[in-house]
Amino acid sequence: MFLLYRFRRGRAALCAVLCAALLLLCSLPRTARDAAPAWQAFSGPVCRADTNGEPLVALTFETLGEGDTARLLEVLADHGAKATFFVEGRWAARHSEEVRAIAAAGHELGNHSQTHPRGLSGSGAQELRRELSACSETLEALTGLSPAVFRPPYGLWSEALLAESRALGMETVLWDIDSLDWRNDAPGVIARRAAQEAGPGSILRFQNGALNTATALGGALDALEARGFRFVTVSELLAAR
Repeated sequence: MFLLYRFRRGRAALCAVLCAALLLLCSLPRTARDAAPAWQAFSGPVCRADTNGEPLVALTFETLGEGDTARLLEVLADHGAKATFFVEGRWAARHSEEVRAIAAAGHELGNHSQTHPRGLSGSGAQELRRELSACSETLEALTGLSPAVFRPPYGLWSEALLAESRALGMETVLWDIDSLDWRNDAPGVIARRAAQEAGPGSILRFQNGALNTATALGGALDALEARGFRFVTVSELLAAR
């Protein structure tokens, strides 16, 4: 049985603690999921997948800042790990070679909106369509690939935003484990936080522009590998049986 864990409601910024608490409330049996379209049966974004205990996790990076993307790709390659990069459209336009390098390395490109507006979830239908479509078009123009997953800016969402994402063929995805690397903690602290809290089906959140992410990533992957985890893209995680 394959279940997607989702939040039922909420517009506030989501953190790992809140996500973990709501996971207990938001799963439905497959029979309920099959009875209606998934976005109606599960009112909210995906935050974790039920892999029936299979040790799979998805690493995700939000690309906004001027981080060391090349180093992140090196670390992922050293571990044979695939990841999903949620890319802002403006960032993609400024860093076209990095976007192509991410895709060439076999990682998944996700939509993170065109301009990353904080108030996107409360926007009208026309603005929602413009923000999501523009980002997807930017990524497709650079790589020939159209994103299948979307992460809303700041984790803020609404039913209208989820519906627009689905209309454009994308699953809306948050996370259940936040590395909190944006706090610029020491690399060891970031690595332990990510590795100790993860479980089968977890979606881990990192930032490409945080100060110590590239340094912390290797330690996090070492620790997760020691626990028997394998690293897949978000789409692969959600498709797991």
